[in-house]
Amino acid sequence: MSARAARRIAWAAVGLSTVMGIGGLVLNQLAALGLAGSPMQWILIVLTLTFSLIGALIVSRQPKNVLGWVFTLVAVLVTLDYAATAYSAFAVFKQHGAWPAGVAAAWLGGGWLWLPVAALLVIFIPLLYPTGHLLSPRWRFAVWCGFAFILLAGIGNAFYPGPLFSQARLRNPVGLEGSANLLDGLRSASLIPAVVGVIGALASLVVRFRRARGQERQQLKWFLFGFILFTIPFAIHGPGPFPNEIQQLATFLLWPALPISIAIAMLKYRLYDIDLVINKSLVFGTLAVFISAVYVGIVVGIGTLVGSAGQPNLALSIVATAVVAVAFQPIREWAQRIANRLVYGRRATPYEVMADFADRMAGALSIDEVLPRIAEAAARGVGAKAARIRLFLSDQAERVVSWPLSVEVDHVDRILPVLYRGDPMGEIAITKAAGEPTTPAEAKLLMDLAGQAGLVMHNVRLTVELQRRLEEISAQADELRASRQRIVAAQDDERRSLERTIRLGCEEQLSRIREELMSTEPALTRDPGDAVTKLERLTGQATAVLEELRELARGIYPPVLEDQGLATALRIHLGRVNPSVVIESDAIDRYPSEIEAAIYFCCVEATSGVTGPAAVRLGGRDGGVDFAVSGCGSLDGRLQRMEDRVEALGGSLQFDGSTLEGSIPLGVASPPVPG
Repeated sequence: MSARAARRIAWAAVGLSTVMGIGGLVLNQLAALGLAGSPMQWILIVLTLTFSLIGALIVSRQPKNVLGWVFTLVAVLVTLDYAATAYSAFAVFKQHGAWPAGVAAAWLGGGWLWLPVAALLVIFIPLLYPTGHLLSPRWRFAVWCGFAFILLAGIGNAFYPGPLFSQARLRNPVGLEGSANLLDGLRSASLIPAVVGVIGALASLVVRFRRARGQERQQLKWFLFGFILFTIPFAIHGPGPFPNEIQQLATFLLWPALPISIAIAMLKYRLYDIDLVINKSLVFGTLAVFISAVYVGIVVGIGTLVGSAGQPNLALSIVATAVVAVAFQPIREWAQRIANRLVYGRRATPYEVMADFADRMAGALSIDEVLPRIAEAAARGVGAKAARIRLFLSDQAERVVSWPLSVEVDHVDRILPVLYRGDPMGEIAITKAAGEPTTPAEAKLLMDLAGQAGLVMHNVRLTVELQRRLEEISAQADELRASRQRIVAAQDDERRSLERTIRLGCEEQLSRIREELMSTEPALTRDPGDAVTKLERLTGQATAVLEELRELARGIYPPVLEDQGLATALRIHLGRVNPSVVIESDAIDRYPSEIEAAIYFCCVEATSGVTGPAAVRLGGRDGGVDFAVSGCGSLDGRLQRMEDRVEALGGSLQFDGSTLEGSIPLGVASPPVPG
């Protein structure tokens, strides 16, 4: 059969069921002399038409799924039974047999059409749900038991002699007189395959649920949801706190829940958050049963014992209300725990996962604390075998943590990016057990978890960056402290060297000149010519000492550097020491004395001992001064001193073995020297 033909047949069955159901209601009202039928009749028709509509929808979407045809057949059989019974009552009793086939219609609705309906509902649907085929060929015995029940019980009811089940005033037109015992035996024997078929169907459903994974497991949970709602009207039925109107309304609204929930699962609509729906349904269903049991037990049971004779007893109603009020919260918590265990197993509910995650993340900023907690929350929340958290750091590095810590996650089933204000912070990856895919509810939980983890990872990354900056600042402070210590030590060495030079050189020479001058004074009167000769010699020695002192002064801070600037001071010094060194200057201005002195002495030390061609380049720029010395050769023992001098002013120095390059920014405390 083509899909198009299947859809036409299914929707034609919907129309037929609707016509028979509404026609039966109209005929039943006419047969009752204008009185409206009971509300349960309306509920029965609505429920039946729901089955018919759902069956047509399933056939339209999945023509090869047998369940759609099962629902359609249930609706046709129920409405046919109801319409036949109503027609027979109207034709035989209202029209006094004037309408044809009244007795035949009474026989058709005489108590055997409900047998295939019962078998379809309690045997075939559990066997076929949700795939539309048996779990395996071994479950065919339940199908044959269902057919055996229909056949044996159908024959027993259809041909049983005596009054008809639907119309007691009419006798069975095809009843086999004298065969009552045989037919009773058939009806009794039909109970055996019925019980076996029901047990087999339920066992098949349990086995299917244990084996199901992913979407099929969700569909089976939908079946449980519909079944719970379907049984609530029975739980609140009878005497108790719920008025009859509420009971009838609950019956009207909740009886169709089973076929509707099955259809939703079959057609893959709104499968999301089904765990939460089942959880709440279990809790409310348990509470409804508890309230009904308390009222029935106290108001009806105790009322019967004290002899209230079915009359309302205000005292017992107050006692029942008090018991419900006191025990409601403990019962609700107990029911919630049971529902959580049934729905989620040993893992926490999604709400508990998110609440626990928020509590555990409060105040936690250490990367060694946060990442394992996020991984654990993700794994426990969705029942995963393992989880892996990846954090992206700002320096293109990353941190990866797995949970459990002893498990290496080399294969993941799902990866969710973690974002904060659109920027990637990391990712959450989970690994489920073999053959167990991630359900939509679990995927939504992971998305919610990733949304919360974004801010947490952002804070952790800021903490890591802050720690790294603190470590860098600490290292720079240590280096600066060591540099300052080296500068102080170098200054002390230079001061002691200068002191030795002055003491061993200039001081001794000046002492000698002073002694000779003192010895020359008496010779001025005795031998003036010899005294003049000595004075001229002493004058030359004093001049040499003065020149030596000037040279020492130039080594401390050349006066020309202070008077004429950096470029001129270098030209004068290098022109006297090594005229082969080329000096190039570009946009050089006057700078603070500390900067000029640092560059001057770096260039002097770099060219010290140079015998080959060399060049010194000076360049001014906005915010600083650059310099370079090429051809300077080895700087062993001097490079560290030059680095300390430049870095103390916030500058930098690089040396590649032949060329020294440096840069010092402006901004030191001293103002520029006037030009």
